[in-house]
Amino acid sequence: MTMRKSSDRTLLAWGLSLLALSGGCAAMVGAGGTDTESVTASAVPLDRGRPDRSVVGPLRFLGGLDIAGGDRVGGLSGLWVAPAGDRFVAVGDTGLVVDGRLRTDADGRLDGLSEVHARPLRVEEGASRRKRRTDAEDLTRLPDGGWLVSLERDHRILRYGGGDRGPEGTPTPIPLPSGMEDAPENGGLEALTLLSDGRLLAVEEGEDDGRRERRAWITRAGLAGDGVPRGVADWQPFTYLAAPRYRPTAAAPLPDGGALVLERRVSLLGGWSSRLVRVAPRQLAAGAVVAEAVVEGEELGRLEAPLVNDNFEGIATRPGPAGQTLVYLVSDNNFSSLQRTYLLLFALHGPSS
Repeated sequence: MTMRKSSDRTLLAWGLSLLALSGGCAAMVGAGGTDTESVTASAVPLDRGRPDRSVVGPLRFLGGLDIAGGDRVGGLSGLWVAPAGDRFVAVGDTGLVVDGRLRTDADGRLDGLSEVHARPLRVEEGASRRKRRTDAEDLTRLPDGGWLVSLERDHRILRYGGGDRGPEGTPTPIPLPSGMEDAPENGGLEALTLLSDGRLLAVEEGEDDGRRERRAWITRAGLAGDGVPRGVADWQPFTYLAAPRYRPTAAAPLPDGGALVLERRVSLLGGWSSRLVRVAPRQLAAGAVVAEAVVEGEELGRLEAPLVNDNFEGIATRPGPAGQTLVYLVSDNNFSSLQRTYLLLFALHGPSS
């Protein structure tokens, strides 16, 4: 989500003045073409005041990068990381696709990135510069190698072909859940992921109105082929319960059938805060999710001062070499010189890893 509404801009302007210690401009890549982009990636600690700190609840910090380069583009909102951990794809809310290679050191810590490319995300009519048509918020990989991308403002989910460098070609819209036609313009389907059993999970960000209840949907069990819905009736609605003043911004699968949901809050006094929530597989099991169901996950931890913090909007997971789940987070810098593009890596140990 890009902070565009007047109330959001006012709050953000004050809030960001409190965050100036976070550093300068960190736009990730230049906007044009598919050429390799010149970026820098410097190490960032979990806690600048305590550089040896490495734990947030059950999450163990495995390094972070402060990514900088061109000054024309930022706003990364959705993230995918290859199962081997060597490649990433991100989408931005200006209609940008970014891909590149990730490096880790001998201890499995995030060490750097290279071969970063950027290109416009094509929509149904082809290349477009209209914000309303290209506001990409999340992406997920399909079993056939294709991609789904959720977009807000002009709310829709687009299906793409493509390989490991992300969504390519002219997309085809898939049926939206019922009710999305009246979603807030700047609070649509921020979270979209393919669960380990092949069903799609989607969560609406909604308004910044203090309500904990957020609309959510999951596709029904037994969908033929690739699990992509063919009609509105293939979506089962339920309610996702966020923390007070937090809103969902992304989701990623866990190997046991559960999910991680990333929630975000910004306030005048507290600045940015991100909350990582684990939803148990029993809460999402086929037959357990009905229209009246209310799903509230378990909070794993928060990224807020004095920990590294910013506008985290993207999350990705992959299996780790020791049976843990590796969790990646990326932040949307809102094109502000007072924000950063951070890419963080954590290892999650516990019942869902």
